[in-house]
Amino acid sequence: MKPTRISAISFILFSAMIFAGIPSVFGQSRPTTKPPATVAPKLNPTLTANGSKPDTLYPVSNLIKDRRFVYQLITQEYITNENDYFLDIKLDTCYLIFTAMEGERLFKMVYAADEFGTKPWAKANGLQLLPYEIQFTDRGAIESLTNWKAHRDVIMSSLSTQVQNKIITAEEFDAQRLKMNNEKIMRRLAMEDLMYLFELSDDSIREDGEYIRIKPVRSPFSGEDMYLQGNLVTERLPGTKNSVKFLTKNAAGVHEKPILLAECNEYAEAASDGKQPISEIQRVGLNNEVEYQYNLVQKVMSRVIFSDVLAINFQSRGNIRTYSLWDRK
Repeated sequence: MKPTRISAISFILFSAMIFAGIPSVFGQSRPTTKPPATVAPKLNPTLTANGSKPDTLYPVSNLIKDRRFVYQLITQEYITNENDYFLDIKLDTCYLIFTAMEGERLFKMVYAADEFGTKPWAKANGLQLLPYEIQFTDRGAIESLTNWKAHRDVIMSSLSTQVQNKIITAEEFDAQRLKMNNEKIMRRLAMEDLMYLFELSDDSIREDGEYIRIKPVRSPFSGEDMYLQGNLVTERLPGTKNSVKFLTKNAAGVHEKPILLAECNEYAEAASDGKQPISEIQRVGLNNEVEYQYNLVQKVMSRVIFSDVLAINFQSRGNIRTYSLWDRK
Protein backbone atom coordinates (compact mmCIF):
# COMPACT_ATOMS: atom_id res chain seq x y z
CA MET A 1 0.00 0.00 0.00
CA LYS A 2 1.57 3.24 -1.18
CA PRO A 3 0.33 6.39 0.53
CA THR A 4 -0.62 9.21 -1.82
CA ARG A 5 -1.05 12.92 -1.45
CA ILE A 6 -4.69 12.78 -2.43
CA SER A 7 -5.58 10.42 0.41
CA ALA A 8 -4.69 13.13 2.94
CA ILE A 9 -6.54 15.78 0.94
CA SER A 10 -9.65 13.63 0.58
CA PHE A 11 -9.62 13.00 4.34
CA ILE A 12 -9.55 16.73 5.05
CA LEU A 13 -12.14 17.75 2.48
CA PHE A 14 -14.67 15.09 3.38
CA SER A 15 -14.25 15.69 7.09
CA ALA A 16 -14.64 19.42 6.55
CA MET A 17 -17.74 19.24 4.38
CA ILE A 18 -19.62 16.17 5.63
CA PHE A 19 -18.56 15.89 9.27
CA ALA A 20 -18.09 19.60 10.03
CA GLY A 21 -19.04 21.06 13.39
CA ILE A 22 -20.89 23.85 11.60
CA PRO A 23 -22.38 22.94 8.18
CA SER A 24 -20.97 24.75 5.16
CA VAL A 25 -23.31 27.54 4.13
CA PHE A 26 -21.58 28.66 0.96
CA GLY A 27 -23.11 27.47 -2.27
CA GLN A 28 -26.61 27.30 -0.75
CA SER A 29 -28.13 29.91 -3.03
CA ARG A 30 -31.81 29.11 -2.56
CA PRO A 31 -34.16 27.19 -0.29
CA THR A 32 -34.51 23.59 -1.38
CA THR A 33 -38.02 22.21 -1.43
CA LYS A 34 -38.38 18.47 -1.10
CA PRO A 35 -38.27 16.87 -4.56
CA PRO A 36 -40.96 14.28 -5.16
CA ALA A 37 -39.78 10.93 -3.83
CA THR A 38 -42.22 9.00 -5.95
CA VAL A 39 -42.24 9.85 -9.64
CA ALA A 40 -43.23 7.69 -12.62
CA PRO A 41 -43.56 4.23 -11.04
CA LYS A 42 -42.07 1.38 -12.99
CA LEU A 43 -43.86 -1.89 -12.26
CA ASN A 44 -41.78 -4.66 -10.78
CA PRO A 45 -43.64 -7.93 -11.42
CA THR A 46 -41.22 -9.97 -9.30
CA LEU A 47 -43.01 -8.68 -6.21
CA THR A 48 -46.28 -10.27 -7.31
CA ALA A 49 -45.06 -13.66 -8.57
CA ASN A 50 -47.44 -15.44 -6.18
CA GLY A 51 -50.40 -13.73 -7.77
CA SER A 52 -51.25 -11.57 -4.75
CA LYS A 53 -52.37 -8.01 -5.29
CA PRO A 54 -49.63 -5.55 -4.30
CA ASP A 55 -50.42 -3.05 -1.58
CA THR A 56 -50.23 0.70 -1.78
CA LEU A 57 -48.42 1.77 1.37
CA TYR A 58 -49.19 5.01 3.18
CA PRO A 59 -46.36 5.45 5.70
CA VAL A 60 -47.19 7.76 8.59
CA SER A 61 -45.51 8.38 11.92
CA ASN A 62 -47.60 7.65 15.00
CA LEU A 63 -44.77 9.02 17.11
CA ILE A 64 -46.35 12.47 16.99
CA LYS A 65 -49.16 11.06 19.16
CA ASP A 66 -46.68 10.25 21.95
CA ARG A 67 -45.47 12.55 24.69
CA ARG A 68 -41.87 11.43 24.33
CA PHE A 69 -39.86 9.28 21.95
CA VAL A 70 -36.15 8.57 21.55
CA TYR A 71 -33.96 7.55 18.62
CA GLN A 72 -30.50 6.12 19.19
CA LEU A 73 -27.96 7.34 16.64
CA ILE A 74 -24.83 5.30 15.88
CA THR A 75 -22.37 7.04 13.56
CA GLN A 76 -19.60 5.17 11.77
CA GLU A 77 -16.94 6.99 9.78
CA TYR A 78 -14.40 5.03 7.78
CA ILE A 79 -11.61 5.29 5.23
CA THR A 80 -10.68 2.46 2.86
CA ASN A 81 -7.82 2.10 0.40
CA GLU A 82 -7.78 0.67 -3.11
CA ASN A 83 -7.89 -2.88 -1.70
CA ASP A 84 -10.98 -2.12 0.42
CA TYR A 85 -8.80 -2.32 3.51
CA PHE A 86 -10.08 -0.16 6.35
CA LEU A 87 -7.45 2.43 7.21
CA ASP A 88 -9.54 4.10 9.90
CA ILE A 89 -12.89 3.52 11.61
CA LYS A 90 -14.56 5.81 14.13
CA LEU A 91 -17.73 4.99 16.05
CA ASP A 92 -19.93 7.23 18.16
CA THR A 93 -23.33 6.90 19.84
CA CYS A 94 -25.82 9.49 21.01
CA TYR A 95 -29.58 9.82 21.56
CA LEU A 96 -32.16 12.14 20.02
CA ILE A 97 -34.81 12.86 22.63
CA PHE A 98 -38.14 14.28 21.42
CA THR A 99 -40.49 15.74 24.04
CA ALA A 100 -43.94 17.15 23.28
CA MET A 101 -44.38 20.88 23.87
CA GLU A 102 -47.44 23.07 24.23
CA GLY A 103 -48.90 23.28 20.76
CA GLU A 104 -50.28 20.78 18.28
CA ARG A 105 -47.63 18.35 16.98
CA LEU A 106 -44.82 20.53 18.39
CA PHE A 107 -41.78 18.77 19.89
CA LYS A 108 -38.49 19.81 21.43
CA MET A 109 -35.57 17.64 20.37
CA VAL A 110 -32.14 17.53 22.03
CA TYR A 111 -28.98 15.49 21.50
CA ALA A 112 -27.76 13.64 24.59
CA ALA A 113 -25.13 11.09 25.53
CA ASP A 114 -27.68 8.87 27.29
CA GLU A 115 -31.30 7.93 26.68
CA PHE A 116 -32.51 9.90 29.71
CA GLY A 117 -30.98 13.19 28.59
CA THR A 118 -28.92 13.60 31.78
CA LYS A 119 -25.55 13.82 30.00
CA PRO A 120 -24.67 16.18 27.15
CA TRP A 121 -23.32 14.70 23.93
CA ALA A 122 -19.60 15.53 23.92
CA LYS A 123 -19.31 15.58 20.11
CA ALA A 124 -22.26 17.88 19.48
CA ASN A 125 -21.48 20.77 17.15
CA GLY A 126 -22.58 24.36 17.66
CA LEU A 127 -26.02 23.77 16.17
CA GLN A 128 -26.59 20.48 17.98
CA LEU A 129 -25.93 22.12 21.34
CA LEU A 130 -29.17 24.04 20.89
CA PRO A 131 -32.62 22.50 21.31
CA TYR A 132 -34.67 21.99 18.15
CA GLU A 133 -38.33 23.02 18.26
CA ILE A 134 -39.94 21.00 15.49
CA GLN A 135 -43.45 21.29 14.09
CA PHE A 136 -44.73 18.07 12.46
CA THR A 137 -47.51 17.61 9.91
CA ASP A 138 -50.55 15.48 10.76
CA ARG A 139 -48.87 12.52 9.02
CA GLY A 140 -45.61 12.89 10.91
CA ALA A 141 -43.35 14.62 8.39
CA ILE A 142 -41.39 17.68 9.50
CA GLU A 143 -43.19 20.90 8.67
CA SER A 144 -40.88 23.53 10.15
CA LEU A 145 -38.11 24.36 12.60
CA THR A 146 -39.88 26.95 14.72
CA ASN A 147 -36.76 28.25 16.53
CA TRP A 148 -34.69 28.47 13.36
CA LYS A 149 -33.53 32.01 14.18
CA ALA A 150 -31.54 30.74 17.18
CA HIS A 151 -29.71 28.30 14.87
CA ARG A 152 -29.19 31.05 12.31
CA ASP A 153 -27.53 33.22 14.96
CA VAL A 154 -25.03 30.44 15.76
CA ILE A 155 -23.96 30.24 12.11
CA MET A 156 -23.79 34.01 11.75
CA SER A 157 -21.61 34.23 14.87
CA SER A 158 -19.23 31.71 13.33
CA LEU A 159 -19.15 33.67 10.06
CA SER A 160 -18.51 36.91 11.96
CA THR A 161 -15.44 35.31 13.51
CA GLN A 162 -14.29 34.29 10.03
CA VAL A 163 -14.59 37.91 8.89
CA GLN A 164 -12.48 39.05 11.84
CA ASN A 165 -9.87 36.44 10.96
CA LYS A 166 -10.02 37.52 7.29
CA ILE A 167 -11.12 34.06 6.14
CA ILE A 168 -14.12 35.56 4.34
CA THR A 169 -14.88 39.13 3.28
CA ALA A 170 -17.49 41.47 4.71
CA GLU A 171 -19.35 41.25 1.39
CA GLU A 172 -19.51 37.45 1.67
CA PHE A 173 -20.78 37.81 5.23
CA ASP A 174 -23.57 40.17 4.11
CA ALA A 175 -24.59 37.79 1.32
CA GLN A 176 -24.80 34.90 3.76
CA ARG A 177 -26.69 37.00 6.30
CA LEU A 178 -29.42 37.63 3.72
CA LYS A 179 -29.43 34.01 2.66
CA MET A 180 -29.67 32.62 6.18
CA ASN A 181 -32.76 34.71 6.93
CA ASN A 182 -34.93 31.87 5.64
CA GLU A 183 -36.52 29.04 7.61
CA LYS A 184 -36.28 26.46 4.80
CA ILE A 185 -32.57 27.05 4.32
CA MET A 186 -31.89 26.93 8.04
CA ARG A 187 -34.01 23.82 8.48
CA ARG A 188 -31.89 21.96 5.96
CA LEU A 189 -28.58 23.24 7.29
CA ALA A 190 -29.46 22.45 10.88
CA MET A 191 -31.33 19.16 10.56
CA GLU A 192 -31.07 17.61 7.10
CA ASP A 193 -30.89 14.02 8.37
CA LEU A 194 -33.97 14.58 10.51
CA MET A 195 -35.92 15.83 7.50
CA TYR A 196 -35.17 12.60 5.64
CA LEU A 197 -35.71 10.51 8.79
CA PHE A 198 -39.41 11.45 8.63
CA GLU A 199 -39.59 12.10 4.90
CA LEU A 200 -41.67 9.09 3.80
CA SER A 201 -44.46 10.10 6.17
CA ASP A 202 -45.60 12.36 3.34
CA ASP A 203 -45.88 9.76 0.53
CA SER A 204 -47.90 6.89 -0.88
CA ILE A 205 -45.92 4.04 -2.42
CA ARG A 206 -47.01 0.98 -4.39
CA GLU A 207 -45.14 -2.16 -3.47
CA ASP A 208 -44.78 -3.24 -7.10
CA GLY A 209 -43.32 0.10 -8.16
CA GLU A 210 -39.76 1.20 -8.83
CA TYR A 211 -39.81 4.96 -8.49
CA ILE A 212 -37.51 7.56 -9.95
CA ARG A 213 -36.20 9.73 -7.13
CA ILE A 214 -34.33 13.03 -7.44
CA LYS A 215 -32.41 14.15 -4.37
CA PRO A 216 -30.23 17.22 -3.76
CA VAL A 217 -26.82 16.12 -2.49
CA ARG A 218 -24.12 18.66 -1.71
CA SER A 219 -20.84 18.42 -3.55
CA PRO A 220 -18.14 17.87 -0.87
CA PHE A 221 -15.83 20.16 -2.84
CA SER A 222 -17.92 23.22 -3.74
CA GLY A 223 -20.85 22.90 -1.35
CA GLU A 224 -23.24 23.35 -4.28
CA ASP A 225 -26.29 21.11 -4.62
CA MET A 226 -26.11 18.37 -7.21
CA TYR A 227 -29.49 16.86 -8.06
CA LEU A 228 -28.71 13.16 -8.30
CA GLN A 229 -31.15 10.77 -9.94
CA GLY A 230 -31.87 7.50 -8.22
CA ASN A 231 -34.65 5.09 -7.36
CA LEU A 232 -36.90 3.94 -4.54
CA VAL A 233 -38.11 0.35 -4.17
CA THR A 234 -39.81 -1.67 -1.44
CA GLU A 235 -38.89 -5.03 0.01
CA ARG A 236 -40.66 -7.23 2.57
CA LEU A 237 -38.42 -8.38 5.40
CA PRO A 238 -38.08 -12.19 5.34
CA GLY A 239 -39.88 -13.95 8.19
CA THR A 240 -41.91 -10.91 9.17
CA LYS A 241 -45.54 -10.02 8.50
CA ASN A 242 -45.69 -6.35 9.35
CA SER A 243 -42.25 -5.00 8.41
CA VAL A 244 -41.28 -3.50 5.09
CA LYS A 245 -38.13 -1.84 3.79
CA PHE A 246 -37.99 1.23 1.61
CA LEU A 247 -34.65 1.37 -0.19
CA THR A 248 -33.37 4.50 -1.92
CA LYS A 249 -30.14 5.04 -3.83
CA ASN A 250 -28.88 8.20 -5.51
CA ALA A 251 -25.49 8.36 -7.19
CA ALA A 252 -23.50 10.74 -9.35
CA GLY A 253 -24.02 9.80 -13.01
CA VAL A 254 -22.37 10.57 -16.32
CA HIS A 255 -23.29 14.27 -16.08
CA GLU A 256 -22.24 14.80 -12.46
CA LYS A 257 -18.99 12.80 -12.35
CA PRO A 258 -17.02 15.14 -14.69
CA ILE A 259 -18.13 18.10 -12.57
CA LEU A 260 -17.02 16.35 -9.37
CA LEU A 261 -13.70 15.41 -10.97
CA ALA A 262 -12.99 19.02 -12.01
CA GLU A 263 -13.97 20.30 -8.55
CA CYS A 264 -11.80 17.68 -6.86
CA ASN A 265 -8.74 18.63 -8.94
CA GLU A 266 -9.30 22.31 -8.16
CA TYR A 267 -9.62 21.51 -4.46
CA ALA A 268 -6.49 19.33 -4.46
CA GLU A 269 -4.48 22.06 -6.17
CA ALA A 270 -5.71 24.70 -3.74
CA ALA A 271 -5.00 22.45 -0.73
CA SER A 272 -1.51 21.51 -1.91
CA ASP A 273 1.46 23.24 -0.31
CA GLY A 274 3.34 23.04 -3.61
CA LYS A 275 6.22 21.09 -2.09
CA GLN A 276 5.00 17.63 -3.03
CA PRO A 277 3.50 16.36 -6.28
CA ILE A 278 -0.22 15.68 -6.30
CA SER A 279 -1.27 12.20 -7.35
CA GLU A 280 -3.31 12.14 -10.54
CA ILE A 281 -7.05 12.08 -9.88
CA GLN A 282 -8.79 10.03 -12.56
CA ARG A 283 -12.23 9.31 -11.10
CA VAL A 284 -14.56 10.62 -8.41
CA GLY A 285 -17.81 9.05 -7.24
CA LEU A 286 -20.52 10.17 -4.82
CA ASN A 287 -23.26 7.85 -3.53
CA ASN A 288 -26.15 8.44 -1.13
CA GLU A 289 -28.27 5.52 0.09
CA VAL A 290 -31.05 5.28 2.67
CA GLU A 291 -32.75 2.18 4.07
CA TYR A 292 -36.05 2.68 5.90
CA GLN A 293 -37.56 -0.09 8.03
CA TYR A 294 -41.25 0.59 8.62
CA ASN A 295 -43.66 -1.23 10.92
CA LEU A 296 -47.10 -1.45 9.32
CA VAL A 297 -48.96 -2.05 12.60
CA GLN A 298 -47.20 0.41 14.90
CA LYS A 299 -46.85 2.88 11.99
CA VAL A 300 -43.34 4.00 12.87
CA MET A 301 -39.94 4.00 11.24
CA SER A 302 -38.19 1.53 13.52
CA ARG A 303 -34.80 2.01 11.88
CA VAL A 304 -33.34 4.28 9.23
CA ILE A 305 -29.79 3.91 7.87
CA PHE A 306 -28.11 6.72 5.93
CA SER A 307 -24.94 5.98 3.97
CA ASP A 308 -22.81 8.59 2.17
CA VAL A 309 -19.67 7.52 0.31
CA LEU A 310 -17.14 9.67 -1.54
CA ALA A 311 -14.65 7.75 -3.71
CA ILE A 312 -11.49 9.33 -5.13
CA ASN A 313 -9.60 7.04 -7.51
CA PHE A 314 -9.74 3.72 -5.62
CA GLN A 315 -9.96 5.11 -2.10
CA SER A 316 -13.15 6.03 -0.29
CA ARG A 317 -14.42 7.88 2.74
CA GLY A 318 -17.80 6.89 4.18
CA ASN A 319 -20.26 8.03 6.79
CA ILE A 320 -23.02 5.69 8.00
CA ARG A 321 -25.69 6.96 10.42
CA THR A 322 -28.08 4.42 11.92
CA TYR A 323 -31.19 5.79 13.68
CA SER A 324 -33.02 3.15 15.75
CA LEU A 325 -36.25 3.82 17.64
CA TRP A 326 -35.16 3.31 21.23
CA ASP A 327 -38.11 4.30 23.40
CA ARG A 328 -41.56 5.87 23.20
CA LYS A 329 -44.16 6.86 25.79
